[in-house]
Amino acid sequence: MEIDMQRQVHTKQTGILGIMRTAAFSTGFKEARAGKPIRYEAYDHDANGQWNYERGRMLGLIFTGPLKVGRAINRGAAMQFSIAIGQKIIL
Repeated sequence: MEIDMQRQVHTKQTGILGIMRTAAFSTGFKEARAGKPIRYEAYDHDANGQWNYERGRMLGLIFTGPLKVGRAINRGAAMQFSIAIGQKIIL
């Protein structure tokens, strides 16, 4: 009997700032801050994009400051995101 095994998705390590710099994260953050409902189909073609969109939404609900200061990620946002991950509020 032959078993057809699916290949796993290629993964790579990234950091908090790498996640926060993605367009999906920014979109999720902005939509949550604007009170828009979650778009379940957003990034459904891209698993990493979907995770980052949802992470951005979660941060947008718990952090009241801006995501960016100019073009740079706000240090306060990065700190809050790091704390939320450490406390398993955001996965």
